[in-house]
Amino acid sequence: MNNKLFSNILLTVFLTIIPAACVPLEPEERKDPPLRVEYTQWWGDYTLLVAEEKGFFEQNGVEVEPVYYGVHPEIYPALASGQIDGALIAVGDAINIYRITPMKVVGINNDGGTNSIVASPEINSIQDLNGKVIGVLIGTQYELMITEMLRSGFISISNVTVVNVNPEDASEALKSGQVQAVYTWEPYLSQAVANGYKVIYPKQQVRLFPEMIVFNKSVVDSRPDDIRAFLRAWFQAVEYRLQHQGETRDIAAKYLGVSAEEIQPDDNQRLYSVEDNRELFNIEEENSIYAITKLTSDYLISIGTITQLVDPLELLDPSYLP
Repeated sequence: MNNKLFSNILLTVFLTIIPAACVPLEPEERKDPPLRVEYTQWWGDYTLLVAEEKGFFEQNGVEVEPVYYGVHPEIYPALASGQIDGALIAVGDAINIYRITPMKVVGINNDGGTNSIVASPEINSIQDLNGKVIGVLIGTQYELMITEMLRSGFISISNVTVVNVNPEDASEALKSGQVQAVYTWEPYLSQAVANGYKVIYPKQQVRLFPEMIVFNKSVVDSRPDDIRAFLRAWFQAVEYRLQHQGETRDIAAKYLGVSAEEIQPDDNQRLYSVEDNRELFNIEEENSIYAITKLTSDYLISIGTITQLVDPLELLDPSYLP
């Protein structure tokens, strides 16, 4: 090939490449993964499923992936390790996880519903538990109800044996004779009563453990707009549930793969609206979530679960509420 022909070929290639090189490249749009949020077989958690099923998350511009857990204790390491981004758990659970990984409570889901201690048929009073075995999630704020029950019956905790039992396993633990009383919540509480066991404490329901909307702090810090969008959709779903109570059972049944009849509603549970949240996050109120967090933190220190107080102002953050 002569030099002139070779030069012409190079010139043609060069002139072809230059215009293409001058076209500005469109920046790739960064797409965050869905917020992975936990739910369990519990009436309060189904707001998450309603928001997903009715398209409220999509309408508010955030993608969410509900992640099911069969037993509560499996949630804690998953949230601490970042396998999930958020969870629907009590403040004491959030405090425990905070020891490992910083968390943020960005909202309050509900009042915690019905939490009780159920006992085998031969237990007719709290005094009958003297020398018996009681089951509860050890190292959690739920031990507080055991302590209060024993105190009301003038029984020293040294006179009973406390063992670790998941609330989901209440009926099985009683049936096997592993325990004579056990702490649990709905729907496992109703299942235990239907199986012939009795509520021994409290006789009048108290709301000790409101359920929170908790996210890993690193997720909140890096995706604040998604957290705000999540909460907008969440409270939209709360309002929808209050107006379409029966539909929640159908939606939960679909996600859990069971019949609607197997979904146990908790008529005693109060879902919190955004207005309720603003009131609960009012630090000047005597029963604010700040006061509940301080009480819970003090108790966890008293039983040796944590060694120092968690600052409620660090853990609780209402600034993302709609």
